[in-house]
Amino acid sequence: MFAGCPFKIMEQPKFVYDGKWLKMRELRFRKSDSSPEQIWESVHRQTVPTSKPDGVDVLATLHKDGKKYFILIKQYRMPMAGMCLEFPAGLIDEGETVEAAGLRELKEETGYTATKILSCTKGKQGLSPGLTDESVNFMIVEVDGNAPENKDPKQKLDDGEIIEVVLVECDRLLPYVELICSEVYVESIVYAFALGMNYAQHFM
Repeated sequence: MFAGCPFKIMEQPKFVYDGKWLKMRELRFRKSDSSPEQIWESVHRQTVPTSKPDGVDVLATLHKDGKKYFILIKQYRMPMAGMCLEFPAGLIDEGETVEAAGLRELKEETGYTATKILSCTKGKQGLSPGLTDESVNFMIVEVDGNAPENKDPKQKLDDGEIIEVVLVECDRLLPYVELICSEVYVESIVYAFALGMNYAQHFM
C-alpha cells in the first residue's frame, strides 16, 4: 500500500470511523527514526475501484443557435451548507466505464445528451490529496442543442439531489465565476478551469 513512501510507517493504518458511505483512517508515521511520531487522518470511500477513478467530471460545451455555452450546475452541498457551482459529475458504478458514467451523469443532472466525446483524461486525478484518496477523470464532450433530444432537456435527479442547470457563454466564464462567487461556492476545479482559459487567451 505504501510502496515507495519516504516516511517510516509505524503500524498498519487504523480505521477509527466506519460509516455507510465513508470511513476515516488514522496513520502513524515518522519522517526519520529520530523524528517525533506524527498522525495523519484521512477520509476514504467504502467502495474504491482498483483500476479506475471514483468518479468523472464532465466538461460539456453546448452548441445552440450559433452560440457556445458551458453546461454547469448549481448543487446544494451539505458539507458546505450552501449551493456550489460545479461541472456535472458523479461516481462510476461497478462495471461501468468512465465514458458511460460521464454520459449518464450529464443526462441525469442536466437532461442533455452528449453528441460527441472529444477526450477523457488518463490515470486518476486527485481531488483533495491531503484529505482523501478520492479521484476522478475529466471527460470533454460536445452537445448539439438543436438536436431533437436536447430541445426540452429534463433532469432525472435522485431524492438527495437539488440541482439547477446553468448555461454560461464560453467567452464569459471567468467574469461569470467572479461575479457569482459572492453568492455561491465555486468548486475549485471550475474556478481553475476558468482561470486557465483566461490565461490561455491573454498570455499565450
